[in-house]
Amino acid sequence: MRRQFFAGSIAIATALGAVMVRAQGPLSPTVPTTPGVSTAVGGGVGTTGAGTPVTPKTPTIPAPTISATAPATPSPIPTAPVSTAKGAPMHVETTAVPAAGDPSPVAKDVAEKPKPNVFTLRKCLELADARAASIKMSIDRVAIAHAQLDEVKSIPWSQWTMSGGVAMVPEIRGTSVYSPHGDISISSKLGPAWRVGVEGVIPLYTFGKIESSTAAAKAYMEVALNDVQRATNVVHHDVRRAFFGLQLAHDGRYLLEFARDKLADAIKKAEADEDADEPDILRMKTYQMEVSARLGEVEKAERMSLAALRFFTGVEAPAPFVIPEDNIAPPKKPLVDVLVYLHSAKLHRPELKQVEAGIRARKHQVDFAKARMYPDIGLGLMFGYANAPVITDQTNAFVVDNANYLRYGFGIVFRWNLDVLPAAARVRFAEGQLAELRDTESFALGGIGVEVENAYAVAKDAQIREKFYGEAEALAKKWVASITAAIGVGTREEREIIDPLRSYLTNRYNHLQAIMDLDVAYSQLALATGDDGVAEF
Repeated sequence: MRRQFFAGSIAIATALGAVMVRAQGPLSPTVPTTPGVSTAVGGGVGTTGAGTPVTPKTPTIPAPTISATAPATPSPIPTAPVSTAKGAPMHVETTAVPAAGDPSPVAKDVAEKPKPNVFTLRKCLELADARAASIKMSIDRVAIAHAQLDEVKSIPWSQWTMSGGVAMVPEIRGTSVYSPHGDISISSKLGPAWRVGVEGVIPLYTFGKIESSTAAAKAYMEVALNDVQRATNVVHHDVRRAFFGLQLAHDGRYLLEFARDKLADAIKKAEADEDADEPDILRMKTYQMEVSARLGEVEKAERMSLAALRFFTGVEAPAPFVIPEDNIAPPKKPLVDVLVYLHSAKLHRPELKQVEAGIRARKHQVDFAKARMYPDIGLGLMFGYANAPVITDQTNAFVVDNANYLRYGFGIVFRWNLDVLPAAARVRFAEGQLAELRDTESFALGGIGVEVENAYAVAKDAQIREKFYGEAEALAKKWVASITAAIGVGTREEREIIDPLRSYLTNRYNHLQAIMDLDVAYSQLALATGDDGVAEF
């Protein structure tokens, strides 16, 4: 475990000064993130938390009266468990010297304890790509568009019909000159008869109907493909927002629980001291209740964030869902000029690509509507065969025999729908749809520009807050250390630790919230530009 706790042992001030003592690396410079969702105590929109909270690391507060519980040198005997802020014992790793052939007690304990499935942000995004319902629906729409394209391509070459049948017919004998049946066409003697015929047209020239319809279907295929990227970008933003919300909720829970427990210890010691002032004890109790009240917000944020992550990743309860034990951290990339993001949006935003493909499709639809005003010219083919054994086959070429024949032929044919007025209306309708989509493109370009500007403004705001709240946190930490040291030497009273402690806890949480907002702002900026590479964490 990477958490280390330090406990004070002299006075109330020392105990209070140890609040939020936990090993943490230096704060990295914050970089603006995508516009985020304001969360009360660590909850992002679509975030959750029904899982076991992972305690975040916080900067240690140096104090002369505080000593580390972990031994400085390796010991062959495992150290006693150190109680965490949540009351769960946690062993400090030591280098044990086992007997020959025997496994180390620590290694044995680790081997027997199953490791939970840890979900990193990258893993959550990969699971969402494979399982998110909205992405699956967009992929289904691609399949639909592909089927429509295949249909449009095959329709011009599928204008063939086949007909036929089998029936019982009366016997009819004779020729056009003489028949033993006379004028009676119905006989008591019946026999089978059958007929089959095939005819169709191979298009030769359609005035552009085939080309325009196929091109329009291909353009709609591009619309569907870009919709998959649009849905993926939205899901990635929602997953990142939920993940950061869960991280912040875990950090906030540790911050509040540790502060509450240390205040409880300080109150116990103060109540045991006969010289302690009642107003000071009441003040500490009031602050303890304020801290405890915020835990409800933390749990709400955890539940919301975890529910969202489970939904997008498809990991259903009661399967464990644990995120890494890392503090929420700012993005890796620095914030560049807004013009770079505006240019990136024009290149990568899938909605713009959809509109461009839609405009091409509408243009081809206009061409198709105009082509429908002209005839279709093609090569007509025909084949027919009929046979009725009980009916005499007429061999005279000038006698039409519909009972026994073999016919075939081919020639140039045309078909022309003379619906001039409806065709003209269809052309105007298609032109109106094209004009509407062109105006939609102008609207989309302006709207996307506004989205990028808004996301950039939110990122800049979060960047500034992260920087100065981080500095305020560091100053408050020094303030707490200074007061703690003064209390330890007897130049300050115990009650004077409350104000610096409150300042430190407030600025620490505000700093965590600013990092969360910065991360979400970067994610929103990636969504606004269509470039997922903007959000690197």
